Formats: sequence, C-alpha cells, structure tokens
Amino acid sequence: MSEKQTINLRVLDEKTKGVLRTTFDDLERQLKIDSLGLTLFYVVMELVGNAVKANLKRVFFRTHSYTLRDPDDYRIHIDEFKAYYNAVSEEEYTRAFDDLGLKVTIDIDLDHRRLLIFVENTATLHPEEEKRIRAKLASTREMKDILEFSVQFADETEGKGLGLAMIVLLIRDLGFDPQYFRVYKTEDKTVARLEFPLSADYTPIRLRQSTLS
Repeated sequence: MSEKQTINLRVLDEKTKGVLRTTFDDLERQLKIDSLGLTLFYVVMELVGNAVKANLKRVFFRTHSYTLRDPDDYRIHIDEFKAYYNAVSEEEYTRAFDDLGLKVTIDIDLDHRRLLIFVENTATLHPEEEKRIRAKLASTREMKDILEFSVQFADETEGKGLGLAMIVLLIRDLGFDPQYFRVYKTEDKTVARLEFPLSADYTPIRLRQSTLS
C-alpha cells in the first residue's frame, strides 16, 4: 500500500472540493477507518481556507502599502482586512494570487505505516499569526470539547479560532493523537502537517525530531 498525490490550488472552488471529497472517501475505503473521509475533508477544508485567507491578507496589505512585519501596523489594519475578505470576489483574488505568485498545495502521502497530509502555503506566517496559532493549539489539546474552548479561549482578532480547535477534537475522535498535528513555517512557506500512524512500529515525525534535538 503506497500512494502519493499532489493538489495545487489558488481558490477553494466547487471543483476542488469535489476532488478532495472523492480523494478522502477513497482513503476511508482503503484504510477501513469509519468517518475518516468526512473528517479529513472538514479538516483539510479548514486548513486550505486558512491558507487562502492568509494569502488574501498578503494581497490586501501589499495593495494598500501596509506593513505586515510591523506589529502595530498589523493590528491597526487587520479589521480593515476582515471587511475586505468578506467582500472580495473569487475573480479578484485569483488574479491577485497570480500577480504575487501565491498558491496552496495539498500533498497526500500514504504507505502501510502512516498517512501524512501536508497543506503548504507560499505565504510565510507573520509572528503575530504564529503566536496566536501556537497558543490556540496548546490550549485546545487540554480541552474536552469545543464548547469549553470557545468559552475560555475565543480570540476575536481574526475570528474565534474554533477551526483549529475543531481539527484537534476531530483527530482525537478518530482515535489518533492530535499532538502530531503541527503548523510551522519554513524559509519560504507555511506548512500544516497531519500525521496518522497506521502501524505500531511507526515513529511519528515529531518524536523522531525530538530524539535528534
């Protein structure tokens, strides 16, 4: 059992959603894990939506000559971006993504030991974004359910952050350890990694990295 697939996209249109749903339903049938297809569809949709939104943020700040690297400038203009995000058309942001060379890539890598899914975005995390994501993930891993998270840790800056919380809870409901869900940045991109061990002799990437450090 070995399979690799890459999906490139700029917008999350109906065609892409259909491809993702079919792909994850096929994985569920192959791996015989109940609810895997629908869960992966929701999780990856959330991650891709976050990536597209991050790209749109870069487009907005670049268009208005705002500075993403200045924390004060970022906080001042993020409310403007939220209004823009809710009004922008698919055609507008597709054209803007092309102009800036922005894209989102989904890599699916399956073998008999594990399933890996990477959602990669060519826009790197801003320090404020990375700080919020790490705080949300750390908090969510201690939560029993989504209601507890929303009451205690809702973040109004760019939505309530419930998407990340739901991802962690859904991974847990599938019977996998959500600590292997990671969001990190490299020199030129942002990566969300989903890791599902399928064999007792498989050592997750995070544990291997901890051993080496």
